Amino acid sequence: MVQAKAAAAKRPKKKPNVEELYFRSDSAYLCLLLNRRTRSIRVVDFRAGALPAKRLYIQSVATQENVAKVITLVEKDEVSSWTRVGFVREGTIPGFYKRSDGHLCGCVIGDKTASIEVSDADAKHAERTINAAKRAAKDIPEKIKGASVRPATEKDALAARDAAWRKGPAFGSFDMFGRDAQRIYFDASFKRSKANYISAEFQDCFGHSLIEILRIPTSENEMLAVTAALRVLGDDLQERGIVSSFAFAPFDNLETATAFVAAGYRKTGLLAKALLDSDGSRKDAILWTRKLASGLDEAYE
Repeated sequence: MVQAKAAAAKRPKKKPNVEELYFRSDSAYLCLLLNRRTRSIRVVDFRAGALPAKRLYIQSVATQENVAKVITLVEKDEVSSWTRVGFVREGTIPGFYKRSDGHLCGCVIGDKTASIEVSDADAKHAERTINAAKRAAKDIPEKIKGASVRPATEKDALAARDAAWRKGPAFGSFDMFGRDAQRIYFDASFKRSKANYISAEFQDCFGHSLIEILRIPTSENEMLAVTAALRVLGDDLQERGIVSSFAFAPFDNLETATAFVAAGYRKTGLLAKALLDSDGSRKDAILWTRKLASGLDEAYE
């Protein structure tokens, strides 16, 4: 018994799926939101400047944790500083800072200093997906009869998330993206389609929201359920005073693209290797955004 307790004590504790890591020096101060589930990092930068030191710290953490993708969202005047150290400007989120846009810079971690960019072939594939989605979305009515969208508890949504991820990489992680944010959940189905979950993480201080879908829709019925959920979620966020929404979705999935287009979203970016695929590889992502309130200073690209 004593030996068993000693062995248990020596066993390393399991690291959390999401962890906040801080780097601070005389000239630099940032937070890394490390997501071990999706093998990604979001950088929250509190102080401009000292980019080489920041890049070295980010690279060391990413290499140690087997992270493949790093993103940061910054004001327009900070973009050039990040691109000088190997990041790529990959998109814009209108209204991310309520009265101004957030500019997304990303980096695919590898041996080279320069980041991998979306290939011409994938960029063309993304455009074909979006054009097909626009055509399909025209046939979706404003009121989708047979769709059921209901508020869901965090317990049920996370239980469904955990069950999905136990089988392998899923789509929505429902993990923390921003610091000190709130979350809401809905479940959605259409006729006899399997119920799906959709979630929004939002921050009142900035007025933006990240939208996540648990499972990629793979049929028309599942797509209609997600469309209805996105619309209900948008109305809910508007009532809360949230001014903008954004989401990341596979560049090649027509059902997901159709749902976002039918719910009023549009593409404002394309990210290289941003998402985990079901086989553990990585694929590019479309950045979908929607303005929920008017009066924003900067417009869509």
